[in-house]
Formats: sequence, C-alpha cells, structure tokens
Amino acid sequence: MKKEFLYILTTLLFFSSTLYAQNRIESKVDTTQIKIGDSFSYTITAHTKEGTKITFPETEQIGAFEVIENYPTDTVVKQDDIELIKKYDLTQFDEGSYTLPQVPVIVDASMFKTDSVRINVLPVQVDTLKTPLYEIKGISKEGASFSTYWYYIIFVVLSIVVGIALYLFIKYKQEKNLTEDDKYKTPYEKAVKKLKKLEEKKNWTRGDAKPYYSEMSNVVRNFLEDTFDISAREMTTYEIMILLKNTLRDKNIKLKPEVINEFKRILETADLVKFAKSQPTESEIQGDTSKIQGIVDKINEAYPISAATQTERIRRREERKRRRMRFRIWLPIGVSIFLMLLTGIGYYFTTASEREYSLFTFNNTKKLLEKEWISSTYGSNPGITITTPVVLVRKNETVIQEAKLDGLESIQQFRFKTLEDPISMILSNSVTTKEFKSTEKEIIAHAIKAITQNYKVTDIQYEEDDFENSKGIVGTEVFGSFKLEDTETGKIEEIEFEGVLTQYGENRSQIWVFYRNNDKLAVELVQRVFESIQYNEEK
Repeated sequence: MKKEFLYILTTLLFFSSTLYAQNRIESKVDTTQIKIGDSFSYTITAHTKEGTKITFPETEQIGAFEVIENYPTDTVVKQDDIELIKKYDLTQFDEGSYTLPQVPVIVDASMFKTDSVRINVLPVQVDTLKTPLYEIKGISKEGASFSTYWYYIIFVVLSIVVGIALYLFIKYKQEKNLTEDDKYKTPYEKAVKKLKKLEEKKNWTRGDAKPYYSEMSNVVRNFLEDTFDISAREMTTYEIMILLKNTLRDKNIKLKPEVINEFKRILETADLVKFAKSQPTESEIQGDTSKIQGIVDKINEAYPISAATQTERIRRREERKRRRMRFRIWLPIGVSIFLMLLTGIGYYFTTASEREYSLFTFNNTKKLLEKEWISSTYGSNPGITITTPVVLVRKNETVIQEAKLDGLESIQQFRFKTLEDPISMILSNSVTTKEFKSTEKEIIAHAIKAITQNYKVTDIQYEEDDFENSKGIVGTEVFGSFKLEDTETGKIEEIEFEGVLTQYGENRSQIWVFYRNNDKLAVELVQRVFESIQYNEEK
C-alpha cells in the first residue's frame, strides 16, 4: 500500500514538472533604472508547445507604469517548442522606486505569473549654467485644448440641473395659478376637504349659524353639480331633490331612501337658517356636519367618478391637468437636451484638430494644411526646428534604440500618427561619435527598415537626391513607396513617402512623411515641412 502511494505521488510530481516545463513563463527588463519620462522595455516569453493558447495582458497600465507601446506578439519556432514573445515599452513620470508587479499570463485554462521587478526612477538633473535659456514662446494660436472630459461632464451635469430647476419653477408657477377646480382630483375630494376646513372654522360659536350653513350648502350643491352635471347651485331645495331622484333613477344609482331624506332635511335646515333666521343648537350643528359628510361619502360610494362617469367639466379639468404636466416635463427636458447638444457640438469642434477632420471635409491633408501651423524645436545641442500643423510627440522606441547604428551615442524620436493612418510624420535626431562610419545609403536603408519593421510591408522602392531649402539647410532627400497591409482588415494600401537627412556638427537628423499614393495635397504639405527646416543654434 505504501509503495503504491509513493508511486502515485512520484507520478504526479513528474507530471507537474513536465507541465511546468512545457509552459515556462519568463520575463525581463532591459534596465532597472531610468530617468523620469524615459522608457524601458519589458519582455514576457512563454515557452510552450504547438496548439497551446497563450493570452498576454492587453492593458494601458502595468502597476505604476504607463504602457506607451504594446507590440504584437512574436513567434519563434524551435526544434522542441515554440516561443511566444510579448514586448511592452513602459514609462513613469514621477521620481521614486516602484515595483513592476507580477503579470498574469493565461496558458490554456491555467494562469501563470511573471516575477516582480524593482525599477528606480531617477530625477533629471538640469545644469542651468550650461543649458541656455530661451525666450518665452508666444500664446499658441491653436487655443486652449480640452484634453479632459471633466469640462464636458460638468456642462452635462449643469444641463440636467437647469432642466430640474426649470421644472420646479414651472411647477411653482402652475400651482400658484391653479383654479378652484384644478386644485382637487375629484369632486368627492374637493367636497371632503372643504367640509373639513369649514368644520375647523366653527363659525357657529360666534352665535350666527347662517354663514356656516350657507357655505356648507354651497359645498354640497357644488358636489352634486360636479358629480352629476346638474345646475344645483341655481335651484331650490325642492328642485334639487326632484332632480337628484330623477338622476339616481336614470343612472341606476342605488342610494337608500333614508340617505336622501336626511339630505333633504339638512338642506331645509340650511334654508331656514339662511332665510328665516333660525338658530340651531351647537349639538344640532355638529350633528348636521357629521351627517352631511356621511351623505357625501355614501353618494361617492354609490357613484364613484371614473373615466366612464366623469362629467364634461371634469374632462376639461383633466385635460388642462395633462397639458400642464406635459408642458412642465417636456420643456425642461427639451432645454436640457438642447444644452447637451450644444455641449456635444462644442466638444466636437474643440477636438476636431485631434481627429484631423471636420464636419465639412474628410480630407485629412486638407484639414492639416488649413490649420495654424506651429514651429517647434526637437532635440538639443542644437535642436532642429520645423513647422508642422501639429506638435510631434516624443516616442523613443526601445527596439530602435537597441538596433541603432554603430557610432550613434543617442537617438531622440518624435512622431505624429502611424503608418496605418492617412498621413504620418517621424522626426529622428541622433548624436554621433567619432566611431560613426555609416554612409548616407546605409543610414537611409537602416531608417526605412527600422520604421517599417512592425508592419507588413512589401515592394519597398526609393531613390535619393540632393536637398537644399531656402534657409540654407542641405542634405539628402529620399522619395519612395511601399505596399502596406492593414493588420485588421488585410487591405493593401500603396504608401508614398519622402524624407530628408541633414547634418549639423555631430547631429544627424531625419524627417520622414508617409501618405497614401492618391493624396494629391500631401506633396504641398511635405514641401512646406521640408522648407521650414532649420537648426536652433546655441547662444
């Protein structure tokens, strides 16, 4: 028994080690120390067998580090296994020591985690004695950029608040101007509330019951008029009782005779108080009050107001109520929607420059040409200055840094869009050493290869010519084309490109512009960019 247990345990351990060996997950970084804003490469390698499904994380943030580049997964086939390699470029803009956490990698239905790594982010030391100061730049004509949604969220919230405030204001004004009929839902509710208020007044305690009985009689007459659509206020008690009995008979309303008789007695008592100056006792008045309330209850039970039984007067009142409610609801909603629409239009036009197209034209190059262009200096010692429709964004790719030509001390890259966009630009500023021996042809070939290495590019063709602009900058100009396959749709696009290679002391600069071959305005844009090239000399 013990031998069998050991055999099973050994088998499980062997199987586990075999499974682990087949799905080894490795991770590495190219450095554990960077300066603020610099990037470093983080690589995850999965060793597996053919047919195994590997899922790497697709995220914009890994721990405290921002993912500035997420490269497609590379596959390396070896004799015994397959290597899947996933690379990320990460950065951090705050000084400190951060831990790059364990990253989960899904292998089929199992989850593995990479090792955590400590990364130190160092501050950038600026020597103000050696670094020249430049004049303060003027205000950009591009205007303020709404780079955050918070402004628009606040505008949307304010639109809703305006709608709610308008609703409350309209409701207040409507309720303030309500007619007597509009204040109550049914004749029964109106009669009950008025009788209750009348009882609370206790007018009879002043020794005069006439006002009390007069008002009580009017409340009941209005109740009959609203309920049965009869002119009870203009009739005598005798006429009211005749008409009430006929109405009850015609409408087949069951009301006990004693209720009708009691009702008649109270109305007659009210007539005596009003016209014959009769003065009932307090107990009689309280008794009549209680009985008249009971009579109203019994009439309402026998003939409750509904959609089928409501009078024309009630229908008009209900229609007024519905109109008021519609106006109260839909006007504030309409105002809020209008304000939100204005916010959306404002957002659209303030971010149109980021989308590079407008409501009136979908030609990206035309939109760029019509923008207010900006002159910016890129790099240092000295920097190269060009004028572009948008400011290029620093994008130092680790792969290019690692594969740079021998004799290059550093490379600074700045970009606008990518090759898959209708138009894109790349500026590269390099500092050479004495060991740099590459020719112009080698530099051009290496640059094109580096720029296109992450895309499916074929049929690359190009030619070179001398370059000189009106500012006296000379160098080599490159004209070429290639075919690019869209990674999502598989569509093949014909891409034209132009580039300029210039040199200033130890600095070597490259400016590349890529555009679709059917873009007739791109040549004008390229010439305008190349014509603006100049070096910002140190003072």
